[in-house]
Amino acid sequence: MRICRLNLLALLLIFPMALQSLTAHAQTAPAAPPTNTTDILLHPADLDTLIPPAVYFQGQSATVQKRNSGGVHFAGGPYMFAVKVDTGGYSSSIQERYQTYLITETALDIDGHKLPAGAYGVGFIANNKFLVMDLGGHDIFTVTSHHDDAMTRPTPLQVQADPSHGYRLYTGRDFIVFNRSSNSK
Repeated sequence: MRICRLNLLALLLIFPMALQSLTAHAQTAPAAPPTNTTDILLHPADLDTLIPPAVYFQGQSATVQKRNSGGVHFAGGPYMFAVKVDTGGYSSSIQERYQTYLITETALDIDGHKLPAGAYGVGFIANNKFLVMDLGGHDIFTVTSHHDDAMTRPTPLQVQADPSHGYRLYTGRDFIVFNRSSNSK
């Protein structure tokens, strides 16, 4: 009988300490994922889990072409990516202006224009222009686009490093240069 009481007393003393240890362990926040220290170019396979199957623009939802996507995972964590959109349900006047959905978690600089973090409709339009619109279809700014005759394998959409600085967002051989805005780091 005395051994049972000692066992019961030991159990009553140990159980609260074990429970407290388990509770403290469960409340410990998991370690944060490591952040990258350099920018990383992203290809369609890298973006598969980030890109939604459909996006909203000017009162409609359209499916995306995940195979035609690209982006940058900037040092420290923020993402920027663009994906071609199936614009078949839009009027021809919208289709001419809106071909791509761009999402950025950090401010970008595009030819001297600061683009805040957010989601945008963009397109390469006539006369070597690149148009950025808000989700309501309102023009934010237009910049001059460039043409790369030296590109050996043009694709509907890709992001590449720019030889001088920043990155290039391509549609075919047409591109614009963008950078992470210097005051968004």
